[in-house]
Amino acid sequence: MSNILITGGAGFIPSSLADVLSKNKNYNIVFVDNFLTGNKRKITKAPNVKFIKCDVNNYKDISPIMTSYRFDYVFHYAAVVGVKRTLANPVMVLDDIQGIKNILDL
Repeated sequence: MSNILITGGAGFIPSSLADVLSKNKNYNIVFVDNFLTGNKRKITKAPNVKFIKCDVNNYKDISPIMTSYRFDYVFHYAAVVGVKRTLANPVMVLDDIQGIKNILDL
């Protein structure tokens, strides 16, 4: 049994990935999202999938999840997306860098 984390799981690409991976019952999938750009309707519903609301840019949010599940694989998709949103909120892009650092450190 493999434990898989998908960050930004309520986004288009990560939710599609979760849909495909959830078909393999040998995978326990946890996906996290803070719904900044994700959509609750995209949350995959399957017995081997768990959703946790979390901001990967906040170390205190993601740390207990990473240490509890001891993931075998991590797909990191959490980010501010869209050119307009990025240009309007450049500091948020710097927060995304902190999110990448948190995932790599943990």
